[in-house]
Amino acid sequence: MTKEQERAIAQFLAQYAPKDEFLAILLAGSLAHGYAKPSSDVDIVLVATEREFERRVTERKLTFSLWDVCEYEGGYIDCKVVSLATLAQVRDKGSDPARYAFKDARILHSTVPDLAGLLAAVTRYPVQDQAARRHRFLCQLLAWKWYLSQGLEKANPYLITLAVQKLVLFACRVVLNENERLYPFHKWLLEETRRAPRQPEGFMAMLDALMAEPTMAAAQALSDEVFAFAGQVEKETDWPNQFMRDSELNWLMHEAPVDDL
Repeated sequence: MTKEQERAIAQFLAQYAPKDEFLAILLAGSLAHGYAKPSSDVDIVLVATEREFERRVTERKLTFSLWDVCEYEGGYIDCKVVSLATLAQVRDKGSDPARYAFKDARILHSTVPDLAGLLAAVTRYPVQDQAARRHRFLCQLLAWKWYLSQGLEKANPYLITLAVQKLVLFACRVVLNENERLYPFHKWLLEETRRAPRQPEGFMAMLDALMAEPTMAAAQALSDEVFAFAGQVEKETDWPNQFMRDSELNWLMHEAPVDDL
């Protein structure tokens, strides 16, 4: 963290810590995760009272940016507003990206008893789902390997690009799952995976090779390594039925993802 970023945080705290509608202020984002550059913005999470949170939900003001606090070029404060009830929901049923948003978060100001304990629970990996996740991620890997074969066969550049992205995503998700590490969403996926202490030998190089030159040989080599790493057998994995449940019929169990609306 640079001195300019530290001054920006201090100025923000001077303005927002005295506000009664905010119970706590957290430093999040790249500065908290250790990915920041001198030009990085400052990510702040404001824990609001329930009344303030509901007001902001109604007015659609759960996120805002401040451009007049940072003294360095391109710098700004990026703010997101949550409540204690929101944090409890993330703890109980949050997605990995929702949990990861609070990973490494630094408490800058708080009037909440044991907020650190709540954040620890929020960012705990859901180990109770580890075996099920392993199966589901491996099924996605095999499904998108098949889609890559279709893209190559039909010379469909869109399908090839999408299949490669999904292959990388779910290969990484298997590795993260085996290491009990949260999926951070796409921006930090490769960095978080690179940090995983246990992974197939040459794994990151295999991902780079597949992205640079999508071939079935590269996809199969990646699949073989990931399955061996996870201790599973490809030919014993019923991926079509699991893929149908997770990617084609998911709208039967909950709202379809926005990609599929």
